[in-house]
Amino acid sequence: MKKMFARILAVMLVLTLVLPVVSPSVAANVTPLGSLVIVEEMLYGNSQEGSLLERIEKVEMDIYGRVQEGAVLMRIDRVLSFLQDSEGDGGLQLLLNLAEWGFSATLTGEKPMVERLDNLELVLYGAGQPGNISERAERLMLDVWGTTNLDVQQIALPAETLVKVALSRSVSSSNAQVGDTVPYQVVEDVMVGGRVVIPVGSSGRATVTEVTAAARLGKDGRIVLDFGRITALDGTQIPLKVDEKATERNRSLELAAGASMAGIILLGPVGLVSGYFIRGKDVQIEANTQFYVETTRAVPTLGFYFRPALNQ
Repeated sequence: MKKMFARILAVMLVLTLVLPVVSPSVAANVTPLGSLVIVEEMLYGNSQEGSLLERIEKVEMDIYGRVQEGAVLMRIDRVLSFLQDSEGDGGLQLLLNLAEWGFSATLTGEKPMVERLDNLELVLYGAGQPGNISERAERLMLDVWGTTNLDVQQIALPAETLVKVALSRSVSSSNAQVGDTVPYQVVEDVMVGGRVVIPVGSSGRATVTEVTAAARLGKDGRIVLDFGRITALDGTQIPLKVDEKATERNRSLELAAGASMAGIILLGPVGLVSGYFIRGKDVQIEANTQFYVETTRAVPTLGFYFRPALNQ
């Protein structure tokens, strides 16, 4: 990543008072408060209390160990770029993702960064470690991978890319309710050009959006799941669904007839059974049953070879 962490940290610590370019937040008409809430949710899981200035100072102290200078809007944008760096080398979020996945082969990107950092340190060292967030994340990366400079390249994850997943618990039309969430995990690396984009162990949550229990006249049950988004290794949120390509691949899998993800019936139409007192079958997808979903659109992200990058 071309000495990613050192370069990003140096840039972010520059005491910039006037910038010649328009900030991303200004360009997108995002208020300073809105951008700060994004930062706080990434770090802590929710927005914090206090004045705008007090809140940005707390964030800066937690990340850098010192309060920065400059206009508040620029300082907030600087922090957001430091955490994500979606157009560069991935930022602090990427370091944490790599450390977590390299150590545990899982990604808990839905959790706040501070909580994930604390959990990793507890497992790896037995206790939380001193220092600001930047120093702690870099220490983890070095201890897990031996470097902060892995081979990374920007790529485009194509639309309709298949993602093989498995539910972490069973779901059935006999007892599921609309709004229930069902955790799932990616069970095969998603790769582009030989580079890992979404690794095995990445986790997401599906939401039940429609459920119909089995009924008389042989009417089978039905479940509709919205698979939401999965977090790529660089922190990019990848929207998923079941559409034609995934449905075609799923036809060969032993899923219950009538099971539906995002409105697509996987294994053909509901059978017609005569007789008022003949009851249909409830749909059930067992935990750990593997099937396919797919990306809804092309997404720019980062792809990795898990080896140190060549020094340039």
